[in-house]
Amino acid sequence: MGRPRRTSKGVVSRRPTLRPARALTFLVLILAIVYGLSRIGDLPGGESVVVSVYDGDTIRLSDGREIRYIGMDAPETGGYRPAEYYGEEAKTLNSSLVLGKHVTIVTDVESTDAYGRTLAYVFVDDLFVNEALIREGAALSRSYPPNVTHQDLFCDAMNEARIEKRGMWADTAAWMIPQEEAASHIGLSKTVVGRVIASEMTSSGVFLNFGLDYTTDFTVFIPDDYLDAFSRGGIDNPAQVYRGETIEVIGTLTDKNGPSIRVTSPCQIYIRP
Repeated sequence: MGRPRRTSKGVVSRRPTLRPARALTFLVLILAIVYGLSRIGDLPGGESVVVSVYDGDTIRLSDGREIRYIGMDAPETGGYRPAEYYGEEAKTLNSSLVLGKHVTIVTDVESTDAYGRTLAYVFVDDLFVNEALIREGAALSRSYPPNVTHQDLFCDAMNEARIEKRGMWADTAAWMIPQEEAASHIGLSKTVVGRVIASEMTSSGVFLNFGLDYTTDFTVFIPDDYLDAFSRGGIDNPAQVYRGETIEVIGTLTDKNGPSIRVTSPCQIYIRP
C-alpha cells in the first residue's frame, strides 16, 4: 500500500501501487500489444501505403512487402527481363492509381509466390486496381490457378479493352509474335499468333499443333484438368473448335519438344475473325 497523501480538500487518500507480480504482468501485456501492432504489416492481407511502383503489376508497400497483382500480366519495363512494348505506359498508369495511396490488399488461395512476393488483389477505396489496369489495356488477363476468384471478371475486362482498342490493344502488331518466333522467347510471357493445322484430344488433354512436326514446332497444350473451364464457356471439344483457326494464345513459353504454351483458361485463346 502506498504512503497516504493529502488532497486539496484535506481528504487523505492513498496512491495505488502495483505489486511486483502485477507490475510484471502489466509490462508483459504492454509488450505483447506493441509487438502485435508491429506484426500487422506481416499479415497476408490488410491495408498499407504504396511507396514504390516497379511496373504495371508489381508494387512495394510501406511495411516492406512487395505485391504482385493476381490474375494479370503487364508488359515488362526492363531489368531482369527485356523491356516490352507498352511497359512504361502500364507502369505510369499503375503509379497514377496507387502511388502514395492507402491500398487494401486481399489474397486468394496462395498468398505468396516463389520470389516471396505477396500475391494480391489491390483496392484503392472502391477502385479494383487489377481490373482497372486490364480494362484500360495496360495488362492482360492471366489465369494462375488456384488464384482464380476474379478470373471471369478479368477476362471480360480484357475482351472489352480488345474491342475498344485501348492501351496496348491499339497496336497488337507491336507486341504479339508469330508462331515462327516462339522458340526465341522461351521463359517469357508472350502472346503468340498462328494457325492451328492439327489438333488431338488425348487422355492427358488437348494438343493444338501449329506445324507439321509437333516435336519442334509451336504447340499449345490444354491439360485434362482444365477442360471443364472450356465446357463452361461453351467449348466442349477444343480440338475441334480451334482446328484450322488462326488464334492468339497468351501464356509463358516453355521448351517441351519445341516451344509450347500451357493453357488453363479459355480466356488465353482468342480466335481471330
